[in-house]
Order: sequence, then C-alpha cells, then structure tokens
Amino acid sequence: MVEYIFRCLGSFRLYILRAFPFSFAILWRYALVFPIMFLVLLIYGIVAVVLSVIFGLVSPVLSASVVVMFGLAASVIPAMVGTRVGLQARGVQPRTSYVGLMVPAIGYGLFEGFCVMIIVAVGLGALLATTSIGFRGMMDLATQGNDVLFAQLLAENAPVTLAVVAVATLCIVAIRTALLVPFAGASVGRDPSGRAHTPFYGFGSGFWSVLILVILSYFGTALIVPGVAFIAGMLGFSDILLASVSQLTAAIEERDFMLIGVEFLIACIIWGLLFLWIYSLQCAGAALVYLRHKESYDMEREDFRKTWEEPREPVMPKTDMRELLRSRMPQNRR
Repeated sequence: MVEYIFRCLGSFRLYILRAFPFSFAILWRYALVFPIMFLVLLIYGIVAVVLSVIFGLVSPVLSASVVVMFGLAASVIPAMVGTRVGLQARGVQPRTSYVGLMVPAIGYGLFEGFCVMIIVAVGLGALLATTSIGFRGMMDLATQGNDVLFAQLLAENAPVTLAVVAVATLCIVAIRTALLVPFAGASVGRDPSGRAHTPFYGFGSGFWSVLILVILSYFGTALIVPGVAFIAGMLGFSDILLASVSQLTAAIEERDFMLIGVEFLIACIIWGLLFLWIYSLQCAGAALVYLRHKESYDMEREDFRKTWEEPREPVMPKTDMRELLRSRMPQNRR
C-alpha cells in the first residue's frame, strides 16, 4: 500500500511538472489551428441544423435528440484538437483529418452525455428524497432561474444540497478525465501500439494525475477574467477597458462595432490565449499518458525484435575456403 502511494506521488510529480511546459508547446500550435477548429465546428453546426430540420419533419423528439447529440460532441472536439497538436509536437503523425474527428466526437459525446444524465438523475433523486419541494416544484423554480432553485434547495437542506452538488460535479469531472486518453487516440486515429484507434482504449489511464490537471484547468478558467483585469492594469488601460465593456451593448444595438475600442480587442485576445493555455493543461496530461503507453509499446517491440533476431555468423571469404581445402587434402606422392 505504501509502495503504491509513493508510486502515485512520483507519477503526480512527473506528469504535473512535465505538463506545464508541455502546455506552452501545445498553446501556440493550438492558436495556429484554432481557425481550422472553428471552421470544423461551423460545418458541424450546419450539419446539425440540417439534420435537426430533417428529423424534425418526422418527430420533434428525434430533432431534439440530434441537437443534444451534436451539442455534446461539440464539447469533445476542442479536447481532441488540443491532444492532437500535442501528440504532433512529439512526432506522432495523425491518420485522420480534422473533419474525421466528427464521428468519434459524436460517439464519445453521446457516451459522456449518457453518463452525465445518469449522474444528474441520481442527484435529483437524492434531492427529491431529502427535500419537500417535489419534482413539480423544482421545475417551477427552474423556470425562474437556476439561482432561485439552488437558493431554495439550500434553504430546505443545505448540507445535503452541497454534498449532492459536490459529488455530482466530481463525478462529471471524473468521466471527462477518464475519457481524455481515448480522446487522444481518436484525435490521431491510432492507438499507442500503432494500430487503428480502438474505442475507449486507455479509458481511465493515468487517472489521478490527469484529474489534478483537469481540476487545475477548471479552477484556472474561473480566474481568467481577474487575470485579464490584472494584465490590463499592468498595461495601463484598465479604465478604458471598463468603458469599452459598457459601450459593447450600445455597439451591438446600433450594429456599429467601430464603437468597440482597440483595448477591448486586446483584452479579448489575452482572454483567448489564457483560456487556450489553461485548457491545454488537461490536453497535455492526456498526451503525456498516451506517449507513455507508446514508449512502453516501442520498448516491448524492440525487445521482441532483439530476442527473435537470429545472430548471423560472418561468411568466410573464398580465399580462406580454398586454403582450408588445400590444407586438408592429402599430399601427392611422387
């Protein structure tokens, strides 16, 4: 048990210390392919709308199912793109194009969405069993806003509500963590062994190390806006940025985006880079676990080759063969 704990701690240090510098290598590549990812998501959205309209002619339920399916898959594609560019940075060549990410993204998105639905249903059942609001009451409160519903649940039973929300959130984060290594394999279309991608290959691999990186990325996302404000203050345009934010509503209403200042655009670029870097942390963790499996397979393959490779004896030169034959032939007597 103690040996396992020390092994886990060593793995934590290995992945976390390597993930931070590796995330910067992913960041600039991610920024370069971001327009391609945006185009893929745009095509993805167009296909979703067309299929939703077509299936809507048959049944509204089918139309809603298509929207949910494509919506869940859209959250998978950014993770695949991040791990893809990370693996490319380490010399792993993809077998599929960016458009080819759609099919595995839909499959993994459906699986993740199904797991999330089960977690939400179990959490909802726990809240219904410990509060007196009732299902209809929850639906009525939800129409007024999630904040109103959450406040009422806290008033009814705060310890249970906080526990259910915390456990459900950790379970949802755990599902995404366990799927990140399969995302990495699907992003390049191959397993670490070199064969074509096997669905769910590597599920849960390196879980605890990657989980820490995922939690750090989620916490970091909440700190992006304060970080942008801090950087704007250091650059000396925080007051102008606040004025630009207040002008944004007027610019949208008047459809005159020239009202938006350059400082606001700079802040948006900083926000985008910070978001991509923080998101790259979990992609870096998944890519490192994938690369660890690949190195293990490469070492096993090399050991197998050395074991079964027959040593070749040097071929004796022809001149040496002649001398050997002469030395063994009987001398001719006169």
